[in-house]
Amino acid sequence: MFSLLTSAERYPQKLDWNELPFLERVWDWLVLHWTRRVRLSARRQLRFVKRVGQYEERFNALDEAALKMQLQSIRLELRRVGVHDEQLAPAFALIRVVSSRLSGLRHHDVQIRGGYVLVHGCITEMDTGEGKTLTATLAAIVMALAGRQVQVVTVNDYLAGRDAEEMTPLYDWFGLTTATVAEDAPREVREQAYRNPIVYCTGKTLVFDYLKDRLVLGQQLSQMGIRLKDFIRNRPGGELLLPGLQFAIVDEIDSVLIDEARTPLIISASDENARHEEYYGHALELARTMEAELDFMVDARKLIELTRRGRDRLAELTLDFAPLWHNQFRREESVIQALTALHNFVRDEHYIVRDDKVMIVDEHTGRIMPDRSWEKGLHQLIELKEEVPVTPPRITLAKISFQLFFRRYMGLAGMTGTGREVASEMGHVYNLLSVRIPPHRTSQRVKQGRRVFATADLKWQTLVETIGQLQARGQPILVGTRTINAADELAKRLEQSAIEHQVLHANQDVEEALIVAEAGNPGRVTIATNMAGRGTDIKLGTGVDGLGGLHVILTELHDSARVDRQLVGRCARQGQPGSWEEMLSLEDELLHVLPRHILRGLKRLLQRAPHNPLLQWLARRAYYLAQKKVERYHKRIRRSLLKAEFHTRRSLSFTGKSE
Repeated sequence: MFSLLTSAERYPQKLDWNELPFLERVWDWLVLHWTRRVRLSARRQLRFVKRVGQYEERFNALDEAALKMQLQSIRLELRRVGVHDEQLAPAFALIRVVSSRLSGLRHHDVQIRGGYVLVHGCITEMDTGEGKTLTATLAAIVMALAGRQVQVVTVNDYLAGRDAEEMTPLYDWFGLTTATVAEDAPREVREQAYRNPIVYCTGKTLVFDYLKDRLVLGQQLSQMGIRLKDFIRNRPGGELLLPGLQFAIVDEIDSVLIDEARTPLIISASDENARHEEYYGHALELARTMEAELDFMVDARKLIELTRRGRDRLAELTLDFAPLWHNQFRREESVIQALTALHNFVRDEHYIVRDDKVMIVDEHTGRIMPDRSWEKGLHQLIELKEEVPVTPPRITLAKISFQLFFRRYMGLAGMTGTGREVASEMGHVYNLLSVRIPPHRTSQRVKQGRRVFATADLKWQTLVETIGQLQARGQPILVGTRTINAADELAKRLEQSAIEHQVLHANQDVEEALIVAEAGNPGRVTIATNMAGRGTDIKLGTGVDGLGGLHVILTELHDSARVDRQLVGRCARQGQPGSWEEMLSLEDELLHVLPRHILRGLKRLLQRAPHNPLLQWLARRAYYLAQKKVERYHKRIRRSLLKAEFHTRRSLSFTGKSE
């Protein structure tokens, strides 16, 4: 279990696993995997739940003053002995009793089991709607009482603020102050917030604040750096932000640590002196003269490579250019980046243009990220492509990936509803064990079929007809689309058919939550991109139970099957009725990774016999093979990024630098 922090551990963080001696790594692996599997077996969990129930019976008979005395005793034991099962059972029981009295929310047995897994530094896999927010309070309170600063990581600022506000009365009773750190919060607010025992924030906020601390400390956190930190604390305005990496509970941990792990987070500064616009303008002009298949090729992974003819043409076209263009490597790299901007990045899918600015759309949430930019000139090339003012290029000051950052926590735990597909990667990369917790009530979710259409037009026609029929009988529908363009296309067709609907993409978090919260009302039709509004409960309106509950329709599969399962999980929560189906087409973007001749042949056959069971099976298999291919590709990217970081750190270690 976790030991308490000593006074010397001023900025606690863990050495990276790869930096430990071999025998120590072997021992850690045995402890983490073998011991935890024994400690977290279903039998042990149930035995622990029973002990919590016994303490709960005793505490229910106590008044407020007596409960406060129990709190003092539990806090003392946690700090004196550490976080062990003997101290956990009464602590969980007290939290359960106090929560029930304050808000009427009593932790179910499955939530007790989930909290038990979290405290042991593992991943709790609980179905959507099982109450992960309340589950997290068990581990957060116990670890904070034990003396650790706890950071609860959510997927967006709205959820961080909402969860912190809802749970503040419970934390206050235990004498634990709570704060929220938003991405746009000023530095003074951040400094004050991180002094609280429990802090809610997003993963990106945490990483950027960590990188800022590294910059202040000269990019080192050695013992000399820690002493420097003490000196900085006594200077006005010189306060470091984070109190170290002590204990983190990551909600939707697969989204944060897997989906967002393909791109490193970078702190950069503007290079105002660079003659960037003219250079990128030339690159874009050259890219527009290149012919697909002749001058460049695009593979299934959308990677662009110049052909021999393309390289020769590029050399001829740049003979009269500035000397900078005479370097073959730089010349070809710049044009390939320009081709990427032209052919791989689509407006209203990967980015939007608003107020003469290119704003990135988060591929995982569909939200706008106005303060983010692509690196290596890609952002400037897209600005030129869209004919908006070009921003100066950025110089990298510090960089780290989610993978490397979260491996440095002294204690790390997480929650998810879709962890089984990435359980092995979580174990390999983060040394985290995933533990499945059964649902509180048996699921009533009904699968209503999977259909693949030859063309996108046929899919949209059938989808509009299906939505109209379901709405006419009063059943609410949630339609998931992959892109903003797809959501707009469906919205236009529904409008033409006079079907009332709500569209949700790239909006503010509060608006998302309000729209999604009403998605269970009778006859409601909601179109959402990539799990927008996730984390918000969809409550069924009056009479919807009898109509079959919320019906979810997937119009295209995503790069990861987990995202599809998250969308499906929006219906039939906590034993409620609900149903889902898939309506796909052979023209969907995901299938572009498959050989074109196979798709063309399958498309012709499906047009002739759209209901043929064998052809439908083949089409579904092709779709799922494409999804698996993309998932494997993304996994390779994450692995390569982590290896590249280790290589860079080893190289920089000779100069005394890190990130």
